[in-house]
Amino acid sequence: MKRRDALRLGLNATVVVSGALADTEREAYELTRHSEQTEIGPRSIERFHQIISDYGHAYPRHSTEELWHSVLADRRHVAELLHLRMTLAQRRELYIAAAWLSVILAWAAQDRGQVRTSLAYAADARHHAEEVGHDEITAWAWDVEATTLLYDDRPRDALHAAEQGAAIAPAATAACTRLIGQLARIHARLGHTAPAHQALAALHEETERLPAHVSGLFGADAVRAWSVAATSNLWLGHDEQARAYAEQALEIYEQAPHLSPTRRAITALDLGIACARLGDPERAVAYGITAIAAPRYAAAITDRSTVLGTVLEHTYPQATIVTTFQQKMADLAPRLSREAQLPR
Repeated sequence: MKRRDALRLGLNATVVVSGALADTEREAYELTRHSEQTEIGPRSIERFHQIISDYGHAYPRHSTEELWHSVLADRRHVAELLHLRMTLAQRRELYIAAAWLSVILAWAAQDRGQVRTSLAYAADARHHAEEVGHDEITAWAWDVEATTLLYDDRPRDALHAAEQGAAIAPAATAACTRLIGQLARIHARLGHTAPAHQALAALHEETERLPAHVSGLFGADAVRAWSVAATSNLWLGHDEQARAYAEQALEIYEQAPHLSPTRRAITALDLGIACARLGDPERAVAYGITAIAAPRYAAAITDRSTVLGTVLEHTYPQATIVTTFQQKMADLAPRLSREAQLPR
């Protein structure tokens, strides 16, 4: 009897254990099913990939007002989606989208001269990129911050931003090349001759593998490197070299002026500054007038045209042609002021 009772009890225990394992198995499947539940459709993620690519390619050819309204709406949409249920992979993709869109908004604000707004969106881009370990976007966020700080006359802060970006930018990427250029011109602005020349040499090596000219916010090309070299040499006081680099760059920009209108204008202004310093005010004014009439506004154009105007006024105070340039600047001022008002 004891043996039969023991057998019966053993069978009952087996049934209980088997039932418990079945319940645990069902629980595991339920946990998996729950983790796969999402309120985000696959096309939403695909759409953000496409629009970010479109913004990057179209950025130089559209006004910052158009871009601001459109990109801000998409950035807010991403923020709304992040409140929904989604998979971890989808959340990562949305963080990446948020980071790219904030980088674009930072550039739009920088073009408008809205320093605090630009820095705020650059910081937001870094936050979201760092959360998902996306070093390339983090580098781009440091890149736009460096530019914003440099044009805000804070070169030491700009140098810190450029160094942070260069340290994390993946090798052989456009972000890496752009940040080498940042280091070159910021060191030049600070009068750091040896580091500036070192960065310019590294930038020259980069141009060997780059196309001559490509369009887009997130691209790197040889013509931009030459333009950066022109600016850097102006700050280093090497006017002949600056003129040569600017002429080389402007020749390429003129072949497709719609691809990079802002960089084309800045290059023309740098060429004008070099010509003014080298005793050719007529060419300097001609380049300056062409640049300030650029169809796409950017605060950098105002900054560099002001520098040109100062050089002309100090070097040729009695020249009639200098007065002509000053009048053109005065006529342009209301338009620049109006376009600098960042739409909400």
